[in-house]
Amino acid sequence: MKALLVVLCIVSAGTAAAKDPDTGAESRINIGILNFEQFDRAAEIAGKAQYDLVALVNDIGFYRCYDQAALEKGLSKSGKKMPLHCRDPRCVLDIGKTTGMDRMLFGSIEWRNSRCGVRMTLIDVSTRTTVETVNIQGAPGVAPADVLKAAVEKLHGHEGAKNSAMENYYGPKVHNERQFLISSAGCIGAGLLYGAINYGVEQKTEKIAAEYLDEPQSGLATTGVPLFARPAALANAYVAASDDAYGVLYNPAGLAWVAGPEAVLAYQYRFGLDNFAASYANKATREIGFGQALLYRADRDHLMTELYFVSAFAYKFNRLPSFIRPFSLGANVKVLGKRVKSTSDISSGGSSLGMGLDLGLLWEVSDQIRYGLLFRDVPVLNYWKNVKTGMRYFEPQPSTLLMGGTFQAGYSTFLIAEGQIPLYKDQPWKMAGGLEHEFFNLFLLRAGIQREIMAPYETPWKITGGFGLKVNTEQLAGRYLSLDGSYEYNTLHVFDVINISMRFGF
Repeated sequence: MKALLVVLCIVSAGTAAAKDPDTGAESRINIGILNFEQFDRAAEIAGKAQYDLVALVNDIGFYRCYDQAALEKGLSKSGKKMPLHCRDPRCVLDIGKTTGMDRMLFGSIEWRNSRCGVRMTLIDVSTRTTVETVNIQGAPGVAPADVLKAAVEKLHGHEGAKNSAMENYYGPKVHNERQFLISSAGCIGAGLLYGAINYGVEQKTEKIAAEYLDEPQSGLATTGVPLFARPAALANAYVAASDDAYGVLYNPAGLAWVAGPEAVLAYQYRFGLDNFAASYANKATREIGFGQALLYRADRDHLMTELYFVSAFAYKFNRLPSFIRPFSLGANVKVLGKRVKSTSDISSGGSSLGMGLDLGLLWEVSDQIRYGLLFRDVPVLNYWKNVKTGMRYFEPQPSTLLMGGTFQAGYSTFLIAEGQIPLYKDQPWKMAGGLEHEFFNLFLLRAGIQREIMAPYETPWKITGGFGLKVNTEQLAGRYLSLDGSYEYNTLHVFDVINISMRFGF
């Protein structure tokens, strides 16, 4: 009954819009249908499948269908070209708005081992919202036309499309396991080699007699610094949004949600330190994502240097009961080499080799809401060698617990919030939140605010802001280039923090 009411509402909406106010003639809803993105051996069936899809949509009765060739002609009249890889809803909306469409339909198709799988999304151009999304595949031997028919019916609320011949579709198969294993082994291996050399090379200094009190240290982990520009502009609240190459240093669980290969280069000036970072993320399989990162920190005189090697991976759980949305679990391994130079007889110096582990979770609560959880540094241990005293000792790093959520309001506005929950008496609560809004499918403005609360000392407000510029680079190389920048204002006005990041999608 519910499905019938949905179909009747859609038909009624089409009927209500089916009379021209001036002539009284019947009109229809204009719908643009983009060509399928093809995976595996889909090229063998893509031509007929595209024809069948247009025919199925046209048979509904209240659509006037425009295929991709017609849309390209409409774009050319406005002096635009059809993007080579337009599967982001905001890109599709731009095409629909330019060509005068009321709705747009786009998706992907996979043909593998005599099975057809499709993903399709129907969006409303005027309201800039998703009407429905369908992920469906047929049993072995089921004709692609039957899968498409079931998908179109389901798009329009016909639950009868569920039958034994149809199953949920979780996306195309991916086989980057070798890249995952080689890059992970290379990153950790390089980190251990560098750490061992850094630890083993002695500094030239005179030995002195001194006592060392091995007391636990408290504070933020080094990799918790808001390094990349987009997270930093959102007040470093990024645990629930780590589905890109930035996520390698923020929440490894987000790597299972990456859309494809991404690389990031970043620079930050913070507290008199120069920070440089590079990261790479990709999918190893349909369910597994991975990433590698390097983080280098040093002062201008190189009295203190740190080099982190970070390798992360995550697994996404798709095959769950219908009442549980997909979620992912992830972990990263960090190897640290640190060196502090002795500058006088009374100052200490030394080097360390350390390793740490982060554990994370990312859960898709709904189409618009995600929840993230991160246990950072569980644990981190640095094995120090003090060159002034000759002593060697372990210095632990305190663990931190972070959780947060995101809300995607339409295709243009993004909200995020995050909190740090104390695990030790001397750790403060921390609350942060941010807002991001996109203009003209090109430019983004971001703002955030953060503060430690219930701390035993005076804490400042940290007010952040930044921008993002996303450029389509398909005609040159890759798919897109994003340039992000941010600035942090501290109400105590003690430090200036500036971030610049460049993110490239292949």
